[in-house]
This record gives sequence, C-alpha cells and structure tokens, in this order.
Amino acid sequence: MGHLRVDEDGAVVTVTIDRPEQHNAIDFATWRELGSILDDLAHEARHYDGLRVVILRGEGGRAFSAGSDLKEFATMTIDEVRRCFLTMEQTISKVEHLPYPVIAAIGGYALGSAFELACACDLQVASERARLGMPVARLGIMLSPEFTKRLVALMGPNQAKDLLFTGRLLGAAEARALGLVTHVVPHDEVDPFARRLAETIAALSPSSIRAAKRSVLLSQPAPPPDPAGEPVPYYIDEDDFREGVRAFLEKRPPRFRRPAPPRAGD
Repeated sequence: MGHLRVDEDGAVVTVTIDRPEQHNAIDFATWRELGSILDDLAHEARHYDGLRVVILRGEGGRAFSAGSDLKEFATMTIDEVRRCFLTMEQTISKVEHLPYPVIAAIGGYALGSAFELACACDLQVASERARLGMPVARLGIMLSPEFTKRLVALMGPNQAKDLLFTGRLLGAAEARALGLVTHVVPHDEVDPFARRLAETIAALSPSSIRAAKRSVLLSQPAPPPDPAGEPVPYYIDEDDFREGVRAFLEKRPPRFRRPAPPRAGD
C-alpha cells in the first residue's frame, strides 16, 4: 500500500495514515486507497471476518492528518482538483455508512478534509494537545452541503458558521464542548484509550451496534434545497484557490481578489 497501513487484531482493524514526515497529509491516491479499503471492510471480505470496530489514526503522534496535500494541489489542473474533492466526499461518506463503528484517534492536528474525516467517524478520541479546524476560507475552497452537514449536525449552524467564517483552530477542550470530539485524554493515552474503547464496543452485540449506527445516521436530516436554486458549489473558486495555495506554500497572507457583486436572490 501507499501511505496507508491496515492492521487486524481480533475484532478491531486499525487503519493508519502513514506519512508522518508530511504531517500525514492525504494525497489523491491515498483518498482513493482509503475508499477501496472501506469498500473491503463494508463488504466483509474474508480477510476481515469477525470485524467489530475500526480505528482510524495518524502515524507519528504529531497529527491525525494536516488535511489534503496542498503541494500536490499546486501541480494539478483545476479539473483534477475537483475530481480529488469529489473522491474525498465519496470516501468520507463511506466512513459514515460503514456498518461498523469507526473511532478517530486524533493525536495532534486534524485540519480541513482530515477534520471532516474525523467528524464522519462515530467517536473521536483526541489528545489534549490536538488542534482541529476547517480553514477553507484561507484557500478559496467552497464546501458542498454534504461536507457542511456534518459540522452542523455536531455543533449547530451558528457555531459551524463561526468556525468556517473565521478559519480558526480549536483546542481539544473547546472541540469537546462543541460536540466535535467525544473524549479528550492525555497525549500518550490516545491510542491505548481508543483501543480500550474499541474492545468495549466489540464485546457487545454487533447487531445492536450496527442498528444503533444506522438509526442515528437516518435520524439526521438531509441538507435543505437552496432557495435560490443555485447548483451545489463546485468545491473551489479557481482564482481564490490558486492564490490561497500559493500563499500557503510561500508562507504569506493570501491576497484575494474582490468578489463579484451578489446576484438578485442571493
């Protein structure tokens, strides 16, 4: 495998993003690979017979993941970037629909698309040092309703807008208070605690656990239609995105252009 490692231990499968030198940034190939692994788990391939719980973690202890690989984005065409965002959305949705509980073990930064990935997990065990956030406005990224609904479901519309409008990062305690993580533990306890939590769940009725996950998922409302009749955002504003990525790589503040005036009905 590329930047993912899959370890099976009894009823628990651990999927590790293994790219610590890049803060576990997730490139396009890794998003596709993760989607394929989730498909295998969902279809209960013979290799995973007896599976009850999945743990998703990042290698190295400094980051769950810093999010998508911006250096790779800088080399892509706009159509390739958009295909990558579509693949992200599909892969993250597979986490939500996996018939097993998924625990995110967050040992550091969880940013952007990796933050969305953690939010899609059923439970989140965060280090007291963890920093979480969705700084998309710094990069000209436009979240689709599928991405945004997770934040709204967990923290409510006003808090979600505050997080998205400001691009600020949350500490673990604030993230827990807002409902974005379920457990905050000492840094060295993230993986052991996640493992103990997984074993606790694995000892219970798998039928009950699966039904509970499905019922909670079905209880969440779908995003309402846009009253202005606008199409779903196509993930990025091309000019702002290019400037945002350049600014990030050059370690300077972005200089975004003035937006077009709103149209009637906006």
